Amino acid sequence: MFKKVILFVPIILLCSSLYLFSQENVIQETNIISNETQQTVSQGQEAKQTQETKETNLTEESKSNVVIESGIVYTKDNVNYVSENTKFALKANDEGSGVKAIYVMVDDSQFGTYETPLEFKDEGYHCITYKIEDNVGNVSQLKFYEFILDKTPPEVLLSTDKKTIKIGDNIYVGTNYSFSIMADDKYSGVKTIYYKINNEEEKIYQNSQNFTGTNGLNTIAYYAVDNVNNYSKGYYFNYYLDIQPPSVSFEIEPAPYIKDNNNFISENTVIKIKAKDQETYVSQILYSIDNSDFVEYTQSFKLKAGVHTIKAKALDIFGNTSEEIFITLNVDAVAPEGNVIPSK
Repeated sequence: MFKKVILFVPIILLCSSLYLFSQENVIQETNIISNETQQTVSQGQEAKQTQETKETNLTEESKSNVVIESGIVYTKDNVNYVSENTKFALKANDEGSGVKAIYVMVDDSQFGTYETPLEFKDEGYHCITYKIEDNVGNVSQLKFYEFILDKTPPEVLLSTDKKTIKIGDNIYVGTNYSFSIMADDKYSGVKTIYYKINNEEEKIYQNSQNFTGTNGLNTIAYYAVDNVNNYSKGYYFNYYLDIQPPSVSFEIEPAPYIKDNNNFISENTVIKIKAKDQETYVSQILYSIDNSDFVEYTQSFKLKAGVHTIKAKALDIFGNTSEEIFITLNVDAVAPEGNVIPSK
């Protein structure tokens, strides 16, 4: 990389830690789903990495001297972030006698003669300090290039806008639920978040989305990429989508007596309304008598004499509403009469 040589004493070190940055951005969000399962980044994701554009932010003075031979450089707020395996080449020219040598100092090392491209392994802040000598002993001023080596991928979290329902080992949501995917990156910042639901095409996440899929088990797969192409782990979130409404029915004891398609009951007949949900559970049963407003059903009831129509419907915990059912009952409260007729 370079040969050690002692030159020009004393040497004034110009590199300084000019960059202040936050390494922790705490995300505060309720209903965060833990990331428990890692997926391997697909070959398609790796292909994206090779297509990224190299970005540099060198000063005019240094631009002709520091060349990125490989890797990615991303600049934000005058801070250069570089990817792992980035190689820095130093180039120089002299219009007079020509360049004799480039002398380079990496971080807090001593000056040496530059020979091959520079590569850094340790994450964090680095500084390349260098000077150029021509063949008649003219030496340039010290020049430097500062950057942060970013090897850390983003952290990714998925959250829901409402509290999920857990029954056994299964997590249930409704169509009125939405999810958000949040990512935080230590250095260069998050570039893109990707997600897909079941076998759908992968999409770029931009804002909160409603849960979709078929009734039953569904999966969201998601990951994030930072600005120097560090890929996060791949995660997935399994959820049961409940879009099936409850079923509702009447239970009449004793059962009506049917005559001429009319349901006859007495004033002592007990009327119950039952509801059942296949996925989760019923949150509310509503009923109406003779076109009155719907009220919540809490217990069985009886009817007074006359003809009455009862309507009923049920809702589950996610607001799925059953079809409305009804029954017409004829409450017979008149006792039968009879006469004794002597026979001849």
